[in-house]
Amino acid sequence: MSKSLNNAVNSALARLRSDDPTVQNEGVDELIRIGAPAVPEILPLLQEAADIRAQAMYALSRIAEPGTAEAFKRGLLDEAESVRANAAVGLARIGDPDALSACVRMINDAADILHGDITPCGSALSEMGLSAVPSLLDLLMSGDQTTRLRAQRALELNASRRYGFVPGRGFPSAEAERRARDEWAANGNYDYSADRAARQSAVDKWRRWLAAQQP
Repeated sequence: MSKSLNNAVNSALARLRSDDPTVQNEGVDELIRIGAPAVPEILPLLQEAADIRAQAMYALSRIAEPGTAEAFKRGLLDEAESVRANAAVGLARIGDPDALSACVRMINDAADILHGDITPCGSALSEMGLSAVPSLLDLLMSGDQTTRLRAQRALELNASRRYGFVPGRGFPSAEAERRARDEWAANGNYDYSADRAARQSAVDKWRRWLAAQQP
């Protein structure tokens, strides 16, 4: 590592350890920008306090270096929700075969403060395409209403992406949005708060839809 790069990594690590969350985030952003060369210096942070571990795991998940798979898998056992969630997302970002099951298990971890129906793993599941749909359909029949809500949001976003939806930007056209909404309605208009029979009916329709998508 060059001297200038080493200085940049050390500066970012110092900011990450700040007591000021804004400064911490700046350090994380810089580490993500540096990318793979910063990974060896980030890994030891996973032994520190929970807030530092969470920031470090987030940075690793965004850098998505394949060699960090074992660190992500150890992170799934962490006592801190945000560490577990970012570890599962990290596995998804590097395409690890354990990513789907990890994200399903951690779907309730580290919910967005302003949007409790959105979680890091819910978002990751929405990016996995059809491979995640069977697991999401199982979650739609969970006995826990919060789990059902988060699975519903993940499935909605998963399905919407097929019509060009991009978070923060929306659908590419009004027609694409209409088609996505029509598909949701045609598949039972699932509502996480509906009674079990209504939810089961919608899930059955989604399973038939999924079977029809298979080549």
